[in-house]
Amino acid sequence: MSGKNTTLPLEIELKLLFPPEARPQLDRYIASLDTLGQSEKRHLVTTYYDTPDLALSHAGLALRIRRSGHERIQTLKTSEQEKRLASHRGEWEWPVKSDQPDLTLLADTPAAALTEALDGNLAPVWVSDVYRTSHTIQHDDAVVELAVDEGAVRAGNAQDTIREVELELKAGPVTALYGLALALQNEIPLRIGTLTKAERGHHLQTGTPRSFEKVDIPKLTRKTTLAEGLKTLLSAGLNALIRNQPAAEAEDAEGIHQMRVAIRQLRTILHLLNGYTDRHTLDLFQSELRRIGRELGEARDWDVFCLETLRKAFETPDENDPIRMLHDDAAEKRTNAHRQLRLELEKTALTTLVLSLTVWIENPAFAKDEALLTSPLSDIAPILLDRLAHKVMRRGRHIRELSAKERHDLRKSLKKLRYGASYFAKLYPTHAVKTYMKHCKKLQLQLGEINDAAVAATLIGSLSEAHLNLAPAASAFSNWNDERLQQALHSLPAAWKGFRNTKPFWH
Repeated sequence: MSGKNTTLPLEIELKLLFPPEARPQLDRYIASLDTLGQSEKRHLVTTYYDTPDLALSHAGLALRIRRSGHERIQTLKTSEQEKRLASHRGEWEWPVKSDQPDLTLLADTPAAALTEALDGNLAPVWVSDVYRTSHTIQHDDAVVELAVDEGAVRAGNAQDTIREVELELKAGPVTALYGLALALQNEIPLRIGTLTKAERGHHLQTGTPRSFEKVDIPKLTRKTTLAEGLKTLLSAGLNALIRNQPAAEAEDAEGIHQMRVAIRQLRTILHLLNGYTDRHTLDLFQSELRRIGRELGEARDWDVFCLETLRKAFETPDENDPIRMLHDDAAEKRTNAHRQLRLELEKTALTTLVLSLTVWIENPAFAKDEALLTSPLSDIAPILLDRLAHKVMRRGRHIRELSAKERHDLRKSLKKLRYGASYFAKLYPTHAVKTYMKHCKKLQLQLGEINDAAVAATLIGSLSEAHLNLAPAASAFSNWNDERLQQALHSLPAAWKGFRNTKPFWH
C-alpha cells in the first residue's frame, strides 16, 4: 500500500483462542470447509518498534516489521476505529528491505505528527514469533482468511503463549465473519480473544495487567433509526462485556463490575425490543444473560462487602482483633467466589452467547416489524421510555408500605429506566435531561443502599453460621448494618417524591 494513500484502509478481524489439545480437531474441521486454493504455512517473526517512553503505543499506534523468509513488510496499525466485537483498525503496509523502520513511509498516516520524535529514538520493544497456517475460506457470500497462529510474544524475559485463530474479512458482509466464528465455536472449544499481539507485548513490556474498560454509551442522533440505534447499543454492550473478561478473570473488582453493568445494559436493550422481534429468541438470550449475571453477581457481592462495606463498618482491625478474623474469613469467601467465576468464564458459554447475539443483530431480518427498520428514534424513544417509566411508577406507589421484595423489584425497574434514559439522552435538551437523571440517581442511591444492606445481612449470616467465634464481630456489624438500613428507609420517601414530581425529559 502506497504511503501516498490518504484513505483509511480498514482491517476487520476477529480473534478466537483455542487450547493446545484442540489443534487436531481444529485442523479436521478446517479441512471440511469450502477453501479457495492451497493453504500456506509461514514462520513469522514480527518486531515491534517504539520509543523508550512508548510514544506510539500511548498514541494508539503499532509500528512493526514482519519477517517471513527473505520478505520484510513494514506495517502501521491504529487502535480500533469502532467499538465492535471484530476489531476495525486502520492498517498501512509497505515492502521494505531493512529490519529498521523507514519513517518516510509514515508521511501520510496518523503517525506523521510523531516522526520527528521517533527519529533516532526507535528501538525494538517486543517480538511475536509464530508459525502460521493460512486458509482462504468461502463462507456465506464472503471471502475470509482463516489463520491459525501458534507461538509466543516476548518482551525481555517475559513471554505470553499464542494459540489463536484469526478470521480476517477480505470481501463480503461482516455477518459472514461472525457466522463462520460461531460455526467454528460450535465444533471446537474456542474463546474470543480481545488482545492484539501488540497489546500483549505492551502488557509484557510494562508489567501491567489487563485493566477494565468502562461501558461506553454510543452517541445516537434523532435521525438514527430505531433498528440502527438498538444494534449500535447492543454491539457496544457486547464489546464491553467481552473486553472486560480478562480483567474479571484476573480478579479485578472493577472488571467484574463492568461485566455486570454490560449484562444489565444488554438485558435492558433486549427488553426494549419486546414487541418488535421474536419473543422466543429474546427469552433465550435473556435467560443466558441472567445466568451469567448471577455468576458475576456472587463475586461482585463479596467484592463490595470486603472492599467497601467492612471498611465503612469498622476501622482497620488489630492483628488479634475479632474483626480481623471477620475480614479474613470474608476474604476467603471472596477468593472462592472469584475462583467459581473464573471457572465459568473459562468455559465457552460466554463466547457462544456473544457470537450468537452478534449474528442475530447483524442479520437484517432480526426485526419482525418493517417500521423498526425505518422509524427515527425521535418518534419511538418516548414510547419505549414511557413503557419503562410506567412500570417504575406502578411499582413505587405507596413506597412506605413496600416489602423488601417489592423494593427490590422497584430498584430493578428503575435501573432499566435509568439505562434506557441514558441511551436516548442526547436526543433531548441537556437541562431537562440533567434534572430528571439527578432525581433518578438519588432514588437509585437510596434503593441501592437498602439492597446493599440486605446483601450484607445475608453474607454476614453465612459467615457467622460457619464460624461461631465470629458471633461478637458479626453482631457488631449487624447493628451497624441495621442502622444504615433504617437511614436509607427514612430517606427513601423524599427521594421517591423528588423523582415522581420531576417531568420526564422526553415529554
